[in-house]
Amino acid sequence: MVLPRHKLRGLSLLNVSLVAVVAAIAVTAYFLFFRADEPSAAATRPSVAVTRGDVVASVSSSGTLASSQTASPQFETSGTVTQILVKVGQVVAKGAAIAKVDPAAAERQLRIAEQNQIAAANSVTAADESLDDAVDAREAAEEASASPTPTGQAQAQGQTQTQNPEVAVSNAEASLARAKADKEQADQDVVAAKSAVAATTLKAPIAGTITAINGSVGSVAGSSSSTGSGTSSGSGSTSAQGSTSTSTTSAAGTGFADISDLKALQVSAAFPEADAIKIKAGQSATVTLNAEPGANLTATLASVSPTPTTTNGVVSYSATFSLAKLPANARMGQTANVTVQTAKAANVLYVPSTAVVTTGTTNTVTMADGTSREVEIGIKGGSFTQIKTGLNEGDQVELLQGAIGGTGAGQTGQGRTGQAPGGGQFPAGGGGGQLPVQRNAGGNR
Repeated sequence: MVLPRHKLRGLSLLNVSLVAVVAAIAVTAYFLFFRADEPSAAATRPSVAVTRGDVVASVSSSGTLASSQTASPQFETSGTVTQILVKVGQVVAKGAAIAKVDPAAAERQLRIAEQNQIAAANSVTAADESLDDAVDAREAAEEASASPTPTGQAQAQGQTQTQNPEVAVSNAEASLARAKADKEQADQDVVAAKSAVAATTLKAPIAGTITAINGSVGSVAGSSSSTGSGTSSGSGSTSAQGSTSTSTTSAAGTGFADISDLKALQVSAAFPEADAIKIKAGQSATVTLNAEPGANLTATLASVSPTPTTTNGVVSYSATFSLAKLPANARMGQTANVTVQTAKAANVLYVPSTAVVTTGTTNTVTMADGTSREVEIGIKGGSFTQIKTGLNEGDQVELLQGAIGGTGAGQTGQGRTGQAPGGGQFPAGGGGGQLPVQRNAGGNR
């Protein structure tokens, strides 16, 4: 079938239009996806000047505010709780009464012990009198034996037939020794019984705030439910020890009540093993609280635990920090972020850490003219690295690894404010401040 000429002309115009549309789409795609990359391909890397200032290396972690002194006292004498004399949130002095158990059983044991003590004392008195009699009899026998008269000889023979005076004295001395030992034991039993009566009143081993009461009136409390000594919230802090025999202190939460000194809070934080080897007691630190993010608190590393903790295969070491001043609104359990200064180099040359490329033990930088130069580095902070040799102040180096800042987790580079080329001010550190960069003649960075 042959189409008319006018219909063929219509199809030709339609085909031409379709071709034109496809061509326009292709040209647009070319400029969008290919030509758009040409400016960046022609752009140069940003460059900065080698600067002089301070470089600080540090490690960081997060932890919580905890009391430096805590205690969880428990009754030493078992019994039924009859009184609770404090409430949660109450501030108590050391030695203040917290609770009481029924003293009837302890008082009964005291009465028995006191009666045994009296009986033991009477036994000592009787044994002492028996010894005196035996000594007198021995002396009389010795005198009779020394007499030349027949009467004296007869008396001596009669005493020999009944009991030897020396044996009688020896037996009396042994009886007195046993009686004295029984008396000493009876005295000790009385002391223990009195302590048991006193222990029916639980007393605070430290001054602080009652943070929890783990018992109730009518419940059975006693030393069988806990053992041990006072614990603290962090390594290096002072443990609370009971000052009298009226209570024992056990792990927090296992005693009858929990007490914490809320006026002496410290920061407890865990550091991974790679960072833990860099910190030691006495180093200065900065602490910020999530509740008060704008306030920087001065702290000192008090101690690092010698034993690790492994969680999901990650090894960490607990560190305790003492605060120079405690904020008025600080509360136990608040989240705290701590940064420990591990090294500092003052008045040294440094560059952004993103300008340094490390291959094995070799460190190089790329100069603004494109040449490579080997350098010796010193302290490496989070954003800036100390240059010991290989560069001079004012030299221009390229940033090869991206934007300034954050190449070392948990580290902070710090330095003095310096002059950028052309007179612009820039921060010489501070963990990621942006430095001004040099532009080429075409205006590209």
